[in-house]
Amino acid sequence: MLRAITKWVLAIGIVCGSSAIASDRVFAGGKDIVIGIAEDFTTLDPHNAIDNLSLSAERMMTEGLFGFDKDMHVVPVLAEEYEVSPDVKQFTITLKRGIKFHDGTDFNAAAVKASFDRVTNPDNKLRRYALLSNIQRTDIVDDYTVRMSLAKPFASMINVLAHPAAAVLSPAALVQYGKEISRHPVGTGPYKFVEWRPSEFLKVTRNENYWRPGWPKVDTITLRPIPENGTRVATLLSGETQFIYPMAPEQVASVEGKEGCEIQNLPSILVLYLGMNQLKKPFSDIRVRQALNYALNKKALAKVVHSGFLDPLESTMSPGVEFYARQGTWEYDPEKAKTLLREAGYPQGFETEIWGPNTSTALRQMQFVQQQFGQVGIKVKVVPMEPPQRVEKMMSVTPETAQRCSFTTLAGRPPPAKPIGRPGRYLPPNRFLPNPTTRASTATPRSTS
Repeated sequence: MLRAITKWVLAIGIVCGSSAIASDRVFAGGKDIVIGIAEDFTTLDPHNAIDNLSLSAERMMTEGLFGFDKDMHVVPVLAEEYEVSPDVKQFTITLKRGIKFHDGTDFNAAAVKASFDRVTNPDNKLRRYALLSNIQRTDIVDDYTVRMSLAKPFASMINVLAHPAAAVLSPAALVQYGKEISRHPVGTGPYKFVEWRPSEFLKVTRNENYWRPGWPKVDTITLRPIPENGTRVATLLSGETQFIYPMAPEQVASVEGKEGCEIQNLPSILVLYLGMNQLKKPFSDIRVRQALNYALNKKALAKVVHSGFLDPLESTMSPGVEFYARQGTWEYDPEKAKTLLREAGYPQGFETEIWGPNTSTALRQMQFVQQQFGQVGIKVKVVPMEPPQRVEKMMSVTPETAQRCSFTTLAGRPPPAKPIGRPGRYLPPNRFLPNPTTRASTATPRSTS
């Protein structure tokens, strides 16, 4: 299913979810904050995470050689500098010195090699192998220099290394925990892992020995999955949480202006898209994929489901992502959709399933799509899933066994992991958006500094 995602992405929307802050209560109980989020995490192993929410949580604890600044430009993080060979197949990276992992292990070339040897070994069957599989080997030049040799020339390799899945984990922790590193992450980030109780909470505490002077500013952060929109908002108003993300779009008006609460709407880099298995009928036919784009009224979706906090995409990525280029929009034209389906051999439509999160907004999105596709003869069964179940389903499906769609989010390039900023400005980096960017996003990664 999602393993063979079509390039004909549904131009659903550059969305902006909203987040809310109880600004007068952020530090009422000391420097400990609780954040209500819409979903649970699937893993805390960056090398095995494919959902933005899990990667966002991991970015509080782990770091990579490179990252992105607030304007989405690549910046060095654990790396000091790098050189590229003339054939663009070797990247020699000089590392920062004097940094330690949370368990006291030194950050050095051996640690970098251990992490990249792990994720690029196909026998480990890690989900991020595909992202980094072009790395043929990682060699130690000296204690603070590594050389990565690629199977094929790739000029954008540094951009790939800035992805949060390219985080460097403690080599001692990898030995100690093995596969259980997914529940015991040990990195160099501003926060250290305390406890994770799936479906209940994830708690991290400040790294007193963090290598960036003056950071982090908050002592502890607890993230609580609260899938139901109304309940999540209620926890903010009652003081149980100091931040929530995303803010339910249909409840923005009722919360806006409340004393002590602030709603932030900022651009994001996430996009909402519909993934299709294009290696199997009916989605293997380009006319079917085009028909689905014409069959969906994105403006109505923005209004009905997101209360206007969403704009139709004009590309397969967000305008906030480097190398963005406008490609135009898919206008709503159900008659053209029917014509394309007839030409493709589906005059009566067909049946399929759509998988997605079990959050309030995601359910409304899928039901909206179900209704829209039904108008052109496509019968859609909505299958909401818990995050771990959804990821396992998507990763285990083969092109031959799947005939389904998946409503999900895509982060063009995740922003850097930055420490908590000043009161009233922190929003967790993430995938928490049930969509993407442009007009009204809160809790976007840009709010982290």
